Amino acid sequence: MDNNAKLELFRQAIQEQADAEAKSIIADMRSKKAAAGRTQEEIDAKVTLNGIKTEITRSRTAFRKEMSKCDYDMKKSVLMYRSKLISEFFDDIEAKLKSFVDSAEYESFLRRSLEKIRASIAIDSATVIYARPCDVDIVRTMTSCEVTSDSNIQLGGLRAMCRVKNVLCDVTLDVALQEEMRAFADKSELSL
Repeated sequence: MDNNAKLELFRQAIQEQADAEAKSIIADMRSKKAAAGRTQEEIDAKVTLNGIKTEITRSRTAFRKEMSKCDYDMKKSVLMYRSKLISEFFDDIEAKLKSFVDSAEYESFLRRSLEKIRASIAIDSATVIYARPCDVDIVRTMTSCEVTSDSNIQLGGLRAMCRVKNVLCDVTLDVALQEEMRAFADKSELSL
């Protein structure tokens, strides 16, 4: 093959590549011309549609926020009402306990309380029994242990401390009421 034939082949290859690039550029220009040929109405419709989508998103967000606030307010009011009912319920129980303490049955309750203490810890010279100041004299007639007044016992009942073993046994109405209140409030049936 001589140089002219080689040059001719090279020229043809360049021409084919130039034609392919020209076709690509022409196709790109035609698509740009078609895109540029869109009417102003199509562009306005797209802008309007984007505005509507933005407004829908904003409305949904505002709705979710308002629903969340309403849900929070509802739960808050229910919890406040529940707390009020529980408080009233236990205030009523406390009033009934105070009536019980003033009754004749209270002395037998103190005896049963001493038996509960005896079942938990040994009642001997190392044991101190704590009672309300107004109950000390009654309790002293029931046991030979040291009986001391305890102003922390508001409702009634007894508390005992074994000094040797450092063990406390509390069978006061105060503690029983507090435990019932805590157990009542922790019931899963009462939660939202």
